[in-house]
Amino acid sequence: HEQILKKFEDNGFYVAESIVKENQIANILENVCEVYFKINPSSKFLKEKKPWNNDLFHQEIIKFRDENSNEFSEVYDSSQSSIPVIQLVTSERISEIAAILLRCKPIDLSQFGNMVRMDTPNDVRNKTAWHQEMQPARNPGLVLWIPLVEITDDIGPLHILERSHLDGEIIIERNEIHDYTTSRVSKCGIPEKILEKYNEKVIKINRGDALFFDHMLLHSSGDNT
Repeated sequence: HEQILKKFEDNGFYVAESIVKENQIANILENVCEVYFKINPSSKFLKEKKPWNNDLFHQEIIKFRDENSNEFSEVYDSSQSSIPVIQLVTSERISEIAAILLRCKPIDLSQFGNMVRMDTPNDVRNKTAWHQEMQPARNPGLVLWIPLVEITDDIGPLHILERSHLDGEIIIERNEIHDYTTSRVSKCGIPEKILEKYNEKVIKINRGDALFFDHMLLHSSGDNT
């Protein structure tokens, strides 16, 4: 435990390898599909056992999203609070590691703000620039990032600025009116002189791994395609 904790406190992140079970991921993807099929009962993949493993299904759902954005928003909104997602992020192994990193007992933990990302190729609307994840109560916190698909260089490795968590919260003054056509963190408000203090690192993890990082650690979604 001390070795894990030291690595986390020094680097600001820790990768727990092969701790997410395949059925935990499958349950989340099945939940997404079930909601999608209720909204689009004419889908060609309605009776397929594991449609998420079929590239043609992904093409269909991407097209459906483009042509039926309001209906697809129901799929997205439902997935954010689904029971399979909550079960995954509060699982015994995840809770044990989070407790080690936060120097507390699993019973002391709470969780909020789950997000299931559904990004399509070349869609940069939800791309994030450098930012921190500040908790409302300003309590010590972690961000948990778990890939539901195999991560390649062009679809989503997380980028971090090494050891940036050691400098604490960065106060940003926002004077621009946000138009909400992109995410609030899509434009970096952190001065370049602060960013250039750190080395950028791409965190490569595999399906089945879980990435824990300090909520003060500067991170971005990179230039994904």
